[in-house]
Amino acid sequence: MQSADNQQERLQKFDVNLNWYIAGFVDGEGCFSVSIRRSKFSRLGWTINPLFQVYQHRDNSSVLYVCKQIFGCGYVSAKGGNPSCFTFAIDKINDLITKVIPFFDQYKLIGEKYQNFLLFKDIVISMGKKEHLTQAGFIKLAEKSFQMNRNGKYRKISLEEIMISFAKSPTTIRQNRSANDKI
Repeated sequence: MQSADNQQERLQKFDVNLNWYIAGFVDGEGCFSVSIRRSKFSRLGWTINPLFQVYQHRDNSSVLYVCKQIFGCGYVSAKGGNPSCFTFAIDKINDLITKVIPFFDQYKLIGEKYQNFLLFKDIVISMGKKEHLTQAGFIKLAEKSFQMNRNGKYRKISLEEIMISFAKSPTTIRQNRSANDKI
């Protein structure tokens, strides 16, 4: 692996062309995803977690450190379950809003990855506005997340399961009672 000083020197030589390279690299090796998980710590019982990642074999992981420098945030680590694969990831909402989204608004992706980015962008911006903290907002964002990455083909939890849990939740029951009390 190359030192950070050496990478800094290389970055200065490439400037804007490097940003286009990174965009193309992400188009092939990157992923915009939004996971939804049960959480006993969330008022709604679920959390929604957006994540931008780029994968690479450990022998070529230096490109991930270049990504980290370009974005000025995130982390590089071994991918769980596959120690020969490394990942560069950004998962903080503020970093996604201020660094990732503007980058890909300027250096556009093409094809299916671009469509995933547009949905990801909408979800992240909505989360920045705290829309995911209401049941209606959470459901809207969950529905959008299931449109991403081949319509949620590889998800362990179905959208139907999430919707059913909201229909059965005490929060929904309390909301329905309050509405009925006013009638």
